[in-house]
Amino acid sequence: MNAKTLIATALVLSFAGAGAAFAQEGTQDFPAPKYQAPAKLTRSEVIATLKAAPAAEATANEASPAPQAVSTLSRAQVQAEAREALRLGLIGSDDGMVRVATPAQLEQIRAAGLRAIDNGVARAAK
Repeated sequence: MNAKTLIATALVLSFAGAGAAFAQEGTQDFPAPKYQAPAKLTRSEVIATLKAAPAAEATANEASPAPQAVSTLSRAQVQAEAREALRLGLIGSDDGMVRVATPAQLEQIRAAGLRAIDNGVARAAK
């Protein structure tokens, strides 16, 4: 055999082996379900329980959902602060880097929001 035939044969066998590796179907072995005894409630009792569930849920002593945070900033203030952060290069880039604002930059952003409040008050007074 020459070298070309040997290499071709090796390639064909390697590709055939790689294809066979993906040929098996993935399965999972689950335990057989255990026998469940028939329910002792009648159909009407189950329906009555389901109808009573919302009322019982309302009176249950369960923990209430977490309170939602309420913003203390006005819309104009948020927009002004976002524009300032964008101008400083802290947001709006797609390079995947996280930029942390310096204390001076944080103060500039806060000042931009305060100016927006002052401008809103001045416009409302006119």
